Amino acid sequence: MADRRQPRLGRILLATDLEPKSDRAMERAVRLAVQSGAELAALHIVQEEDSPYAHLPLHHIEAELHRLLLAVPGAAGLTLRVVAVRGGAVGPQVAGYAGLWQPDLVVVGGHARNRTAGLFLPATVERIAVADDTPVLAVWDKPLGPYARAMVPVDFSTRSRATVAAAHRLLPDGELHLLHVLDLPSAARPSEEGAPLAGAFADEFAALLDGIPPDAVTCEVRMGAPVAEIVQAARQGRYDVVALGSARRNGVMRAILGSVAQDVVSELACDALLAGSA
Repeated sequence: MADRRQPRLGRILLATDLEPKSDRAMERAVRLAVQSGAELAALHIVQEEDSPYAHLPLHHIEAELHRLLLAVPGAAGLTLRVVAVRGGAVGPQVAGYAGLWQPDLVVVGGHARNRTAGLFLPATVERIAVADDTPVLAVWDKPLGPYARAMVPVDFSTRSRATVAAAHRLLPDGELHLLHVLDLPSAARPSEEGAPLAGAFADEFAALLDGIPPDAVTCEVRMGAPVAEIVQAARQGRYDVVALGSARRNGVMRAILGSVAQDVVSELACDALLAGSA
């Protein structure tokens, strides 16, 4: 049988602020590039006057960025490029460069456990994903190994299918857990949830896979408030990454999208992948 998995990543763009703990995103980007054989580009945007790099020529900043990359195990064997630019809002700058270079994934980092501080806030991450339509991986955890397990909240829309595909591309050999949240009034909720209720949506879940081996996928249905249920499920399952869409959709079986994605990312205890608005 032909291998119908999503193609591996070919180009990865790392957007880094070079602040403390930004090395986590750098390490993850290098790991992903090594695993997939991808080219890796690193972009630094000089914004603040009090930045230690603010008064350096751009080519000096690029040299330092290149040095930091080469210090990460595995980076020496990669095809690398480094770019430093001055000024402008982070989201448009990153999205603009991504539009020119056309990566398969943008990797950004944060340096606050609660996601409420640092350059790459959830709102900025989502703006990058929506503006360029390239999946954006927000990294907070230090990489200890390849991603092995991802949770993907879904609503069975075309958007969900694209998010599942993006998650599978990030974890071509990993496990995906699809979660559907029924946001229904208490009186209208079925008596069972989890795996039993997931069986009632078997065809809808299957339609999202598009060639992904079903033995690498598990499915679950929960009932309740979307943000709370997703965050709880992610913590209970101890997933490496949670993949979310970044467009809005209406209806009682609503998507976990738009500003809800920002709320979820702010509460997660793991990294997050945001798919764009294709």
